[in-house]
Amino acid sequence: MLIKFQGFVISDWQGIDRITTPPGANYTYSVLTGVNAGIDMIMVPNDYAQFIDTLTSLVNKKFIPMSRIDDAVRRILPVKFTMDLFENPLADLSFVGQLGKKEHRDLAREAVRKSLVPLKNGKSTSKPLLPLSKKAPKILVAGSHADSLGYHLPVSIRYKKP
Repeated sequence: MLIKFQGFVISDWQGIDRITTPPGANYTYSVLTGVNAGIDMIMVPNDYAQFIDTLTSLVNKKFIPMSRIDDAVRRILPVKFTMDLFENPLADLSFVGQLGKKEHRDLAREAVRKSLVPLKNGKSTSKPLLPLSKKAPKILVAGSHADSLGYHLPVSIRYKKP
């Protein structure tokens, strides 16, 4: 049974900067690659003006099709409307005291355990995708923890139960 993805894809915080080494070495390439790879919302905390200018230029030059932008907007806007972010765009600070509570961390760990997604082993059993051939092309793993073994271990190993 095929389930069509209903959400939208969000980058890591400053993840777009870490597509190249060193981070930000070719920002235009990073934006182009990230958006065309399917990232709908790119988390740019600081120099958002550069991101907007770069993305606009790539769309105007037709390196990123406008249909890709429209697709991202179609995914993001319903979520923002559902969350009432246009009427109430600022966080409710009355909940600040709830941040970091043990029960919330426990719930987050449970969510991670239940949301792990195994890779599908190709469309054909005669031509499996996994394991990858040693001659396979490069695979991009981006983000601040891309080279951290600790973050790739199963949750049950990473977090010791009390």
